[in-house]
Amino acid sequence: MKINTNNLKLILTVCLITFCIQTPDVKLGFVKISEILLLLIVPFLFKKSINKFIFYFLVFFTVEAILGLIMTSTHHFEILGPSKFKAPYIITIGRYFELIACISLCILTFRLFKKSPQDSKKIIDYLVNWNVAITAIFFLIFLVVKIGLLSAQHSIVIYDSNRLRGLYNEGGPFGLMLSFIFILTFFQENTRQRLFKQLFLFIIIAFCARSKAGILFVVVWIALYNFQILKHKLRAFVIPLILIFSVGFYFLFINVSYMYFNEFNRIKLSIKERPTDINLILGRVSGVYIVPKMVEDNPVFGIGMGNYPLLRNNAEYRSIFPKPPKESIDIDAHGFGGIVDIIVEMGLVGFFFFMFIIYGLCQEIKTFNKGTVLVLGFLLIYCFGVQIYFLYPWVLLAVILAYRNNYIDEISN
Repeated sequence: MKINTNNLKLILTVCLITFCIQTPDVKLGFVKISEILLLLIVPFLFKKSINKFIFYFLVFFTVEAILGLIMTSTHHFEILGPSKFKAPYIITIGRYFELIACISLCILTFRLFKKSPQDSKKIIDYLVNWNVAITAIFFLIFLVVKIGLLSAQHSIVIYDSNRLRGLYNEGGPFGLMLSFIFILTFFQENTRQRLFKQLFLFIIIAFCARSKAGILFVVVWIALYNFQILKHKLRAFVIPLILIFSVGFYFLFINVSYMYFNEFNRIKLSIKERPTDINLILGRVSGVYIVPKMVEDNPVFGIGMGNYPLLRNNAEYRSIFPKPPKESIDIDAHGFGGIVDIIVEMGLVGFFFFMFIIYGLCQEIKTFNKGTVLVLGFLLIYCFGVQIYFLYPWVLLAVILAYRNNYIDEISN
């Protein structure tokens, strides 16, 4: 029997893309296996010309890595961990290689559509259906744990009060990844099967992963996707809705300000009671206080690529927060997503150039059905907490670029 090599290459490539989407927490030591694979194929991918927008991002990250090394020389790091790989300069180079892995995945996915535009529907179906199938397997494990046949500790994919996380570190990031798959379903035919997959994904995001960011992202995406319909239907109510929104925003701002004042006092008390609780002294809680100080001190070029987990330990930034435990001293992330990553580590200059690339893409794709909405979807993923060096958003960018180049059929209404 003769093997269709083109079809085999297509299937193997989609397998690799799916592996990269699903396995950010599968590591060899401290390095993600998916990133190792993507870095190994970089020389082969760079032999040929690449899409101009991918090239712009490559240049952007390269320049920012060089600026990051320069900015690192201006900092004093008070507290460093034992790892030689998470030392000044080394961590910047490591973060740059992570971003190169993202670029590698983007090129790989884009070229898959470019080489086989006639199979674009098949590729989208593979990507969606295989990821939904893997999620279904995780859901079955979730049910087995729920009924008591397996402990959460031995399930690998479940943690913390039976919360589904897949092969991610937490349920929140896992839910956001599923919301990306939710976006891809819109490239499939509008059938009952597609609706079933969308409902299944939303149920997993909301009730199994319990990802608040994932839920909100899906809601915002659906609103953006149907904006023209909503605008037409609600045209008569635009002014009253603006007035209601303005009044609501004012009261919300006052209440949130009051809440943060009380929360700050509560946190100060909690720190005294639980000075070693990493859920309290790391992540978003401390990031609320640390990030603004870093931006204020380094507004133009940022603190340097990859430097946040090291520089945040300086007394001038962590203020009321104690020094992290030794095992967590160089692993912290603020948790506010890729846009804040860029502002903090690359400064306003980096943010401007990143948005300039996004603006250029918007200008080229705005005449395509839902083109601008797709680009906003790529941008919003980073606004909901996904770090800039996560792999799967770059698959979405590749799909958007393939759509722009007519390698993918028109997205459904």
